[in-house]
Amino acid sequence: MRIRLSFGKLALFAALLAGSRTSLMAQSGASSALSGIVTDATGATVPGATVTATYVNTHAHRSWVTGSDGTFRFLELSTGTYRVEAQAPGFASVTQDVTYSGVPIRLDFKLATGAVETEVIVIADELDPTEPAHVDITTEQIERIPSQSVSSPLSSLVTLTTPGVSADSNGSFHPLGDHAEASFVIDGQPITDQQSRTFSTQISLNALQSMEVREGSPQADVGDKASMVIIAQTRSGLDQRCPSGTLSFSRSSFATTQVSGNLGFGREKFGSFTAVDGINSGRFLDAPELVALHANGNAQNVIERLDYKVTPKTSLQLNTSVSRSWFQTPNTLDQQALNQNQRQTVASFNVAPSMLHTFSSSAFNQTNLWVREDKIRYWPSANPLADTPATLAQARRLTNAGLRDELTYSHGRHAAVGGAEWKHTFLSEQFTTGLTDAAYNSPCLGPDGAPSPDTAYDDASQCALNGLALNPGFLPGLLKIDLTRGGRLFDFRGYTDIKQVAIFAQDSIRLGNFTLNPGLRFDNYNGLTNSNGFQPRVGGAYTVPPLHTVFHLAYSRVFLTPYNENLIVASSSGPGSTAGALDAVNSAILKTGRRNQFNIGFETQVSKLFSFSGEYLWKFTYGAYDFDVLLNSPLTFPTQFRKSKIDGALFRATIAPTHGFAGYLTVSHVRSRLFGPETGGVTFSPPYSNVARPDHDEGLAMNLYTRYQIGHRGPWAGVSYRYDGGLVAVAVPDYANALRLTGDEQAQMGLHCGATFAGVLQPVRSCASSLGATRIRIPPAGTENDDRNPPRVAVRNSIDLSVGQDDLFRREKQSLGIRVEVVNLANVDGLYNFLSTFSGTHFVTPRSVTGQIHYTF
Repeated sequence: MRIRLSFGKLALFAALLAGSRTSLMAQSGASSALSGIVTDATGATVPGATVTATYVNTHAHRSWVTGSDGTFRFLELSTGTYRVEAQAPGFASVTQDVTYSGVPIRLDFKLATGAVETEVIVIADELDPTEPAHVDITTEQIERIPSQSVSSPLSSLVTLTTPGVSADSNGSFHPLGDHAEASFVIDGQPITDQQSRTFSTQISLNALQSMEVREGSPQADVGDKASMVIIAQTRSGLDQRCPSGTLSFSRSSFATTQVSGNLGFGREKFGSFTAVDGINSGRFLDAPELVALHANGNAQNVIERLDYKVTPKTSLQLNTSVSRSWFQTPNTLDQQALNQNQRQTVASFNVAPSMLHTFSSSAFNQTNLWVREDKIRYWPSANPLADTPATLAQARRLTNAGLRDELTYSHGRHAAVGGAEWKHTFLSEQFTTGLTDAAYNSPCLGPDGAPSPDTAYDDASQCALNGLALNPGFLPGLLKIDLTRGGRLFDFRGYTDIKQVAIFAQDSIRLGNFTLNPGLRFDNYNGLTNSNGFQPRVGGAYTVPPLHTVFHLAYSRVFLTPYNENLIVASSSGPGSTAGALDAVNSAILKTGRRNQFNIGFETQVSKLFSFSGEYLWKFTYGAYDFDVLLNSPLTFPTQFRKSKIDGALFRATIAPTHGFAGYLTVSHVRSRLFGPETGGVTFSPPYSNVARPDHDEGLAMNLYTRYQIGHRGPWAGVSYRYDGGLVAVAVPDYANALRLTGDEQAQMGLHCGATFAGVLQPVRSCASSLGATRIRIPPAGTENDDRNPPRVAVRNSIDLSVGQDDLFRREKQSLGIRVEVVNLANVDGLYNFLSTFSGTHFVTPRSVTGQIHYTF
């Protein structure tokens, strides 16, 4: 590994580490589940007090002796009810029952002598001026909010709970105006590669205890894909003296069957938690048609977490997982008529040991190690000419090994974090492809104005000689791989590895009602290009106690690295490369990028029941990344633009559980703009103008969720509402382009001439009356502007419903529950995207009904 650091840079960073009096805060890892302080009647801290948390279900308990600052902290608790007792010599003991649901809880014990009444203050989800804006997702929401994606429920959950997220097909989502630029942190292990089903395998919701989605200004402990950070804690078997778990079976529309189970058991020092899932569906991925054609798929996941407390201050943890999925690529009607049979498999594994050591009530250290791998195989049809518009075979492997060490120190007015991270990624990419549709790259337009399928035309000079018009989209370099015109399959093989090192430090300094958050991060990237960068992260917050409100602002410099998926293909340049062999234009190796980000916002706790938060962000990126597809095939690869500008406004209102009700509302507006030219990737012609909106720009998105439960264990019902303002559809800037599409593509967009709608065998080539489209908003003639007025997918509104009874039958510690979910209750036939440069065309899930039965013990 080559790391080039000047002595001056090292000295500067060492000085910052020393000046902040600490390293590393485990903000992304071991966050406190239950913490607080013990004081006496005068407010003075009580050192030496014993705080005991007893798990009511099993009577397992943990204890903590407060230090000189009177604080205590319990980490990695299982969800459930705890009886917390604080006692100290000379004081009356205090006991409080609290229910931990995944959201951190703070207890303030005020002890008194003798029989004088004592006081306990319970604060859940306390406003913290040291943290960026975030959304806490509880265990209840994980279990009860219906998923709009069969194959990627974790992504669907993030989309339905977090403002600023644009929904895309197959569980993909675009956070805060960026293309899939999100990081996942699972029990302290960072994962920056894309986690949608076509790239990798997401962790199962069956294994999660809680989630936190950070959408504010990234702090110094986060690098790479920092637009949104999703922090998840898995379930633990610690303190489960009596084995407990859940078995569930569900059956849904589209012949979808899912079986899952989990089991946790252990004692105070040892715990084991196992989660197993299996699903088979006739609509595994979102289809390009209203009907699901060739869309079968299945997936299996096994997750094991082991915990061992070596000493009261040192804990070891091992996370392991194995998963495999097989699925067909859904066909269009045209592809189905040709018997196209393209399939893909994804095999993944992850091994991640970690250690947590508590030095005192003020400091603890977490160390994570991991090795994970995603292996992708893509198979074409047995007959290459059955594939359209291109045939594709692919084998890709991504292996990542890493180490992260971080130390948290909290004392007095300081709460600091610092540490280091090392990652080594190995990439292997192989694929073959060739054109199989004679009309896809025809040099001439036929008499009807559409590309001519006549294979006799293989040169642009033939068009005028035969009374035909030249096809403006014709690319001569693709003739050599056009199988309909005597071309051959193109074959590509590439291998590389990428090494990354980061050092970071962050401190939060409380000065009365002010809080300063200075931080600094250094990243060194050694891949297809070599680069490094210092990144100051500076923020401030002001708390207004009478209003229970925190105002904050922040600036972040972010060092961005290219996406790893098909990076070698995208960065090939020169003779023998993909770009050189296919005569692509303006292709170059992808480089690292730089971003300046500004955030301003507030959080307010109106009462114990209502809270609000708002955020406005500006992101200016030089060397911005997006994704493209090769020859309209399923092969996607990263690309790069000169710069981008993103700004957006986010709002969230939350109602805490009260009298059976709970819910939230999110509203967001995100504007994303790319500035050409493209500076990296494989491009055949400029897909964007100098300034354009990509297909992750969304003017308005909303989520509304509310649930009601009768009593503590009675029947419950929940309703989710989602409004999508529509992603940009760059393929149809005007109706002239729409008229050149195939009949199937026109039918997908709902193109019609007056009352006559396009069909697969009846395309619309001219129209004497008014042209329109039901699923795409195409600007009127002469008004389209790629920046100010681009075409968009039509607005869609979707409603999901879930009802259940978790204790239909209950005996001792066993219960039987049932649940019914309806996704897309109104059966809206909207699109996620249309001929997207990233993923093609996909319809949202039609109405889907799921019945589930689960047994808990």
